Amino acid sequence: MKSFRLKPLFRNFAREEKGAVIAEFLFAMCWLCWWYVAAFAFFDGFRQYNASIKATYTVGDILSRQMFPVDKDYLDGLKGLYEYTIKYGSIPQLRYTSIKWVDDPGQYEIHWSYATGTKQKLTNGDLPDIRDKLPVLSDGEHVILVESSSIYNTLFAVGVKDGLEFSNFMVTSPRFTPRLEYEFEDGTLAGS
Repeated sequence: MKSFRLKPLFRNFAREEKGAVIAEFLFAMCWLCWWYVAAFAFFDGFRQYNASIKATYTVGDILSRQMFPVDKDYLDGLKGLYEYTIKYGSIPQLRYTSIKWVDDPGQYEIHWSYATGTKQKLTNGDLPDIRDKLPVLSDGEHVILVESSSIYNTLFAVGVKDGLEFSNFMVTSPRFTPRLEYEFEDGTLAGS
């Protein structure tokens, strides 16, 4: 009976080169496919972030050109425009605020604020937290603040965080009127 030796079998196996190209090709294809999917997920997230910035600036620009009082329906319609512009992602939340500067106490004050979704209206108590982001104004000058947030969910889990929140903060001045007015459902204007 012949004895069975493993050492020569391992030596022959180590010298064998048949199939090496296929093994290397499969190994390289795995990395290439992963890289392609990761690049798609990364650039899709960047595209979505860029779309959210552009949509926020579009909404702010529309409000800055408004010459008549806005109401709840008008602002909800702008939220619909924002949703259409970003196309993908979760239901966005927007907050619109008219802010004025008052020289006597030397502080910003809320003229009116309106929020969609679960966002809360901005209050005078919240202003110290965002004071550094607001521009320098003259006495009685008003600005329009548009804040937006949306959640980005990636299609592939390849290093891009799922559930990433894109938040934007945009301040603009009214172009054709001294301030943007808000009309309540009973017909009264904010600050009246």
